[in-house]
Amino acid sequence: MDRSNVVLIVLDSLRKDRVSVYNDEIDFTPNIEEVAEESRVYSNANAQAPWTLPSVTSIFTGKYPWEHGATHGHGYYSGSEKLLGERFEEKGYRTKLATPNVWISSTAGNIDGFQSVENFLGLASREPLKTLMEKSNKAFSYLPIGLRGKIMDILTGFQHSFLDKFSTIDSEKTVREGIRFLEDVEDENFFLFINVLSPHEPYDNGNPPKKYLEKHDVDTEKVPGTEKEYFQRDDVDLEEFRKAYDAAADFSDDLVGRIHNAIKENDLEDDTYFVIISDHGQALGQEGLFGHQFTLMDEVIETPLIISGPEIDSERVEEVFELRQLYNLLPSLAGISEERIQPLGEARGGYEFPDSYKNIVPDEKKDEIDRKLRYVKDSKTKVVKSTGRSGDENYTATDLESGENVEPEEELRQRVNNTEAENCETLEPEEAERDEEVKKRLEKLGYM
Repeated sequence: MDRSNVVLIVLDSLRKDRVSVYNDEIDFTPNIEEVAEESRVYSNANAQAPWTLPSVTSIFTGKYPWEHGATHGHGYYSGSEKLLGERFEEKGYRTKLATPNVWISSTAGNIDGFQSVENFLGLASREPLKTLMEKSNKAFSYLPIGLRGKIMDILTGFQHSFLDKFSTIDSEKTVREGIRFLEDVEDENFFLFINVLSPHEPYDNGNPPKKYLEKHDVDTEKVPGTEKEYFQRDDVDLEEFRKAYDAAADFSDDLVGRIHNAIKENDLEDDTYFVIISDHGQALGQEGLFGHQFTLMDEVIETPLIISGPEIDSERVEEVFELRQLYNLLPSLAGISEERIQPLGEARGGYEFPDSYKNIVPDEKKDEIDRKLRYVKDSKTKVVKSTGRSGDENYTATDLESGENVEPEEELRQRVNNTEAENCETLEPEEAERDEEVKKRLEKLGYM
């Protein structure tokens, strides 16, 4: 079987409607459009979760968030599923990961199989803080859920007051690292994963660069830096906010162009699949939200998915697709797996109770946001189930053609209920697998 290379670029938080391939009114994503001209473009790709850790871990495992367990309530991948990087590594591929995202790192436990890893995380990349964060994150996942939220209040306060001052969204460095890798490969097969964080907030401190903000005429003083700031301010100008996001998307498109050019300039185009996705989208004031943590709105769940490469025809794929299917699709394209990818006919996803992020939300909104969400969508209807702490449930259904709310059909209601996996309890690590040192420390603190 002939083998091909794979370059997977994740444009973190990029909305589908901010890409000209999906929206004719957009005029600042020419590089993505150029790739798409001879690509398979998926019109109905869906993330399994609205934030990076569970979404990317679903891509790396092929599992739903409630199956792999790396969620708001767990914070660390501790499962036994062979990860995507490992699948390529075991077939003799050279594997490389470049990212400035802490949720795709050894701290999150989801990058096994990547032989070379470059995390541009500011202070968080440095020892001994890196090791401390890895052990702390793993230990955090063993704590009772109620205690996690209290500790997270302290940790996120520390992050916003200290770590964020020394951190930047190093998309430039990330892309340069990917290009260096492409320049260095010779006759070896490779899998390159690049996570570009530039569509993600905050839209200041060099992200995007000043020239993009000027191009889109952005007044950054009117743009909140974080979700927490968004909820605290009453002077947010949503128009400026959206222009700042467009500037970040514009910058991200240019970064895609650099990677695409590197593939061509190093004569890799004929045997390399170039895959462009986002791990989720972004709320820009819709439903009174900024960011992506607390919603399953279409603008957050629906994502771009564009695949170019050998034997790929220019076509539109209208069938519903789940990003977790990339776990099998990419090895199949590369020629290291003969598994066929079957249309599912529907997409599913959701998130757990947001214990580790409740401190972001003001008290008056906590009852509204502190809920567990699940969604199921087929080609016609999307149903979202919302469950409160007390067990109260409500369902909303949307007709995808008209955009109007409808009564959820019993069949779809039952399907969304079935996402409550019967084996959720097994997501907790077995006693024998727990790090003994971590366990002793937790026992000493009275947590176990």
